[in-house]
Amino acid sequence: MQSRRGRRGLSTASAALQVVWLLAVRPDGVRADEVAETLGKSVSTAYNLLASLSEEGVAAHHPGGVYRLAPAFRELVATGMAAPAPQLSDLSGVVGDLLERTHKRSYLGVVRAGELHLVLERGLQGMPKLPGLAPRIRDNAHALALGKVALAFALPEVVSRYVRSPGLRRFTPQTITDPGRLQNELAAVRRRGFSVEREEFDEDFCSIAAPLRDPRRRFLGVIGISMTRRAFDGEHESLERALLKVARTACPSLAVAPAERPSTALVEVPFQASAETGPVLDPAAGTRLTSPNGNNWAVSVSCARPTPNRAHRSAVKGGVGREPSQHY
Repeated sequence: MQSRRGRRGLSTASAALQVVWLLAVRPDGVRADEVAETLGKSVSTAYNLLASLSEEGVAAHHPGGVYRLAPAFRELVATGMAAPAPQLSDLSGVVGDLLERTHKRSYLGVVRAGELHLVLERGLQGMPKLPGLAPRIRDNAHALALGKVALAFALPEVVSRYVRSPGLRRFTPQTITDPGRLQNELAAVRRRGFSVEREEFDEDFCSIAAPLRDPRRRFLGVIGISMTRRAFDGEHESLERALLKVARTACPSLAVAPAERPSTALVEVPFQASAETGPVLDPAAGTRLTSPNGNNWAVSVSCARPTPNRAHRSAVKGGVGREPSQHY
């Protein structure tokens, strides 16, 4: 019985992928009867496949019963980058809350055009500012807590390209310049749910950062704080807890190590971060992977390390395959 169910699930997932390919080569769109004829399946099955893809944001239903690839998904396939996220709540509240809770200079970074941009910074007069920190984080991502978060939730190919170019430049004696050590550090960031750096970018300055992720665990941005080495050594544990609390307030799914994540369904969130998701610090515009049979598959959102969602479980159980493509 389980074997038959497994075969049905794989068959449905395969059919869904065939529909995606059909939509990709038919920019004017297709109708359910055309899908049914192409796949050799019933019209009702074709409707179910198209409806499932529409629910997951892969396809869009237009008047006249026509289905096309959703604009955001088509952009993702064409460029390897996700389209800008919809306008959501104002992000300044998150950074202000972080400043109020930690009494440390606070930052918000989002990805734009393949680079991590610092779009908000809050601090009080007299709070030390991290020297040399530019609005765009490029070749210093590995030396900053903010950049480490971005790299930690990027696809391995993106990290490998970053290591090759621009490379692991040394800023201080504490900067990580060994690729193996960096990989271990990024794994620790994913495990803990936050990143730290102690005098890796500038002497006598440290920083802590955590990811912002939406309810489907897609990377949206990163928040962080900076401080002197003395403040870090004396307060880093309480600061880490405060940072994670602010991150979880912004969205319950973020900044929690996998082992700590609750198994219950995510609750409605009062606030979501508005940011662009796309390849992190990736100089290549169209990242692609090659399947074992030689087909090229466009890499979707590069920071996506999603846990199995409802759609994935449905496919495994033999339902309509609705595995959404994902990233940062």
